[in-house]
Formats: sequence, structure tokens, C-alpha cells
Amino acid sequence: MYIKNYAILFFILIFTNFVVGQTSKTELISYEKVQIKPEFPSGIGEFMFFFVKNYQVPEDEEFSGVANVSIVIDADGKVTNIKIINDVGFAIAQEIKRVLSKCPKWKPASQEGINVPVIYNFPIKIQ
Repeated sequence: MYIKNYAILFFILIFTNFVVGQTSKTELISYEKVQIKPEFPSGIGEFMFFFVKNYQVPEDEEFSGVANVSIVIDADGKVTNIKIINDVGFAIAQEIKRVLSKCPKWKPASQEGINVPVIYNFPIKIQ
């Protein structure tokens, strides 16, 4: 696995959620509650590898800790609405957003046979 000397990133895949009502193609569903979960091409291990491979530690900011990230995987599988929930510093937040915005399309989630957008929250540990 590709690991940079000065930054080791660990994903602890904890999926938290937001409350959502009935399903339609435009309503967000939490990752935990959707019938068929979205899948990164070749699996979650490849998602971790993709992130580590593309992440570049910003030179002007040092951060060690956990960045809580929220993304939406839309009904077409595209990663959208990338948010950093806690304060990790501007440069770190921008770099996380940059990497996630390059993410290839996921296999979308589905609910009752219809592709639906899913909110997906997870922490990224940066050391």
C-alpha cells in the first residue's frame, strides 16, 4: 500500500446518519438505512487506497487527529456535497475536498429498486 513518510491515513469506517423520511430519487437516505449500499469500484479497500494515493500533506499546515467527513453519493454514483464537519484547518480541509472531488463514480445506492442519493459520514485519521 502506498504510504507517504510524513502522513499515514487510516480510515475508520463509521457510518453515521441524518434522519430522512420517505424515499425518492432526490431525498437523502443515510448510509445505514438504505437497502442496497453504494459501492466504490473494486471495494472500500480501493477507496482507502485511492485516498492515500492522492492525498498530499499541505506544507503550511500541520494537523494530527481526526477529520470527520460527510459526502453525498448521488443517484448517479457521483460524490457531491463534500463537507468537513470539524475544524482541521483550511489547507487540510481543502486537500481532503480536492481528493474526494476526484473520486471516480461509485455504484449508486438503491431503495426499492430506485437509485437514490445517500449521505455517507466517516472519519479520516491523519497523523
